[in-house]
Amino acid sequence: MAETNDRYIVTVDGNEYDLCLAPDGSGYIVQYNGNSHHVIVDRLSNRKFLFKIDSVSSEVDIVGNGSKLDVFLEGRQMNVKVELFELAELRKKAGVVVDGPENKIISAPMPGLVIAAEVKAGDAVEKGKTLVIIEAMKMENMIRAPFGGTVKEVFVSSGRAVEKGDKLLELE
Repeated sequence: MAETNDRYIVTVDGNEYDLCLAPDGSGYIVQYNGNSHHVIVDRLSNRKFLFKIDSVSSEVDIVGNGSKLDVFLEGRQMNVKVELFELAELRKKAGVVVDGPENKIISAPMPGLVIAAEVKAGDAVEKGKTLVIIEAMKMENMIRAPFGGTVKEVFVSSGRAVEKGDKLLELE
């Protein structure tokens, strides 16, 4: 295992991973669940990255959203949170819960055109359900529920252009 300061707790769509990260020449060695992977990351633009994991390349968009990240990979949105291992352990020991609905307003993670609002006010949704589909850069991006709840209000409709940060809907 790597030194403690290279250890992280990474939560992806509610699933927690204990990762160790160690520099390795041109990239990093990432270890989790007994597996080891060589990872090279190249920054393509402000929020676009090229990840090469064991020689398999994927283009990834990463948008900061408070203490979490919205990661877009192959048309799929993932909610990601990264914590230093020590801080995550302290938080757990103290019984502090930080995974509840922090923000009930779901905002556009990028500029684009709303293709469809898949829900309406009053609909019950489960975590991961597609709420809105936005076309950006000729790709359809599914905006999914970060937690289960009820749709309080939908602020967009099909055909509407949105900017990054525009309100899409509110969950309660």
